[in-house]
Amino acid sequence: MEIKNVSAAVNAYRYAAESVPSRKKDENASSVRNTDKAEFSSAARASLTDTLKSAAKTAAESSASPDRINALKEAVRNGSYNVSAEDVASAILGF
Repeated sequence: MEIKNVSAAVNAYRYAAESVPSRKKDENASSVRNTDKAEFSSAARASLTDTLKSAAKTAAESSASPDRINALKEAVRNGSYNVSAEDVASAILGF
């Protein structure tokens, strides 16, 4: 992948950030500039955590039989379980 004209995008971001008037510090506001920030309520964080845990559990249970899991555990225990770096990269990148 080739990215061209990166400096124009960076300059546009800097210009936008500098054109926003800075806020005065008080006990409730932060005056950190050039920082993106996302805030989530505790309910949203809990919901997301529960959803991710459930999805991971479902994925693990649906794609692995108990026999396969036991075989993998034994391979890890005896040191014969090896995964190539290419396989890891392919799984992460979805190739």
